[in-house]
Amino acid sequence: MRALLMVLLLAVLPARAAMDITRELEAPDHVAPGQPVRVAITFWTDSWFNPPPQWPDFKIENGSLLTTPLPNQLLSRQKNGISWSGVRLERQITAWDQGVLLMPAVEITLTSPNQPPITVQLPELKKEVVWPEGIEQPDRFLPASNLTLTQKITQYHASKDDKLHAGDVVERTVTVKANGIVATQIPQLLYAIPGTETQRLTPVNTMLKTGRGEIEGAQREETLRYLPSQAGTITIPPLKLRWWDTANQRWQVAQLPGSTLQVAEARAAGSESALRGTTDEGKWRIATMISAVVLMALLLWFTRRPLRRSFRYLHHVWQRFWNPVPLPKLTPTKRGER
Repeated sequence: MRALLMVLLLAVLPARAAMDITRELEAPDHVAPGQPVRVAITFWTDSWFNPPPQWPDFKIENGSLLTTPLPNQLLSRQKNGISWSGVRLERQITAWDQGVLLMPAVEITLTSPNQPPITVQLPELKKEVVWPEGIEQPDRFLPASNLTLTQKITQYHASKDDKLHAGDVVERTVTVKANGIVATQIPQLLYAIPGTETQRLTPVNTMLKTGRGEIEGAQREETLRYLPSQAGTITIPPLKLRWWDTANQRWQVAQLPGSTLQVAEARAAGSESALRGTTDEGKWRIATMISAVVLMALLLWFTRRPLRRSFRYLHHVWQRFWNPVPLPKLTPTKRGER
């Protein structure tokens, strides 16, 4: 009887789940300042997580965490004959300068309802960071595993001819795609020089993702407009972007060719008036008026009989209203004759 009571007591008591946490640094052999690497925090349990795991706070020396969102991963392992389930959280981290990227040892306390807190000691993680040889401009240093540089030059004309005149617009769009970086690391490429007839639009930064939604890099798109106001020449300069190839550990140079465009005199005012007079808007207005007249004529034709009867009825009412009706003589004419 006593043994049965003990079994029932153990059955109704809440189970104590085992919990653990590990920390890893995923980095290549050679790391340069500004090159993102990954740090992974994995929460383990042989039961379930309550509440869900969250990123812990810990100190980082000579570096900082990036805000790039990375997807979580579900893991499993076998330890001492027990099946463990894990949730892996990853964040990108980058070093500020040459030296050691260090994450000191830290104690993390795990809590769960109806469970005593568990404190886990995480060992320190560190990685040596070195500038590559031949660095020239640290503020424009761009480390990437792959990079492509493309451009598109578009002319917008006020008329239908293909000749560039003063008052037209030339737009140059440069796109940089790179893997293993964040968009803010891509330096500015196009500049609107004060005193010149150029206009720089706001750059557009986007993240490059794989088919599974994992972030693999970034894209930056810059646009510069040339606004010539007089005849002359537009010179679009060539572009060069020097970047560090982290996959092959060497410098690479991406280039774009320039071009020279001739600008003719502005179009005459008479030509502009002629263009305005031959726009499609006038043709559509005439066609609309003709269609309305045709529809009105068809409507009158198919309703001619009801309209004729209505007209006759109104004419009859009008005539009755205005024609006086003679009244009989009510006053006797021979009052004195008796």
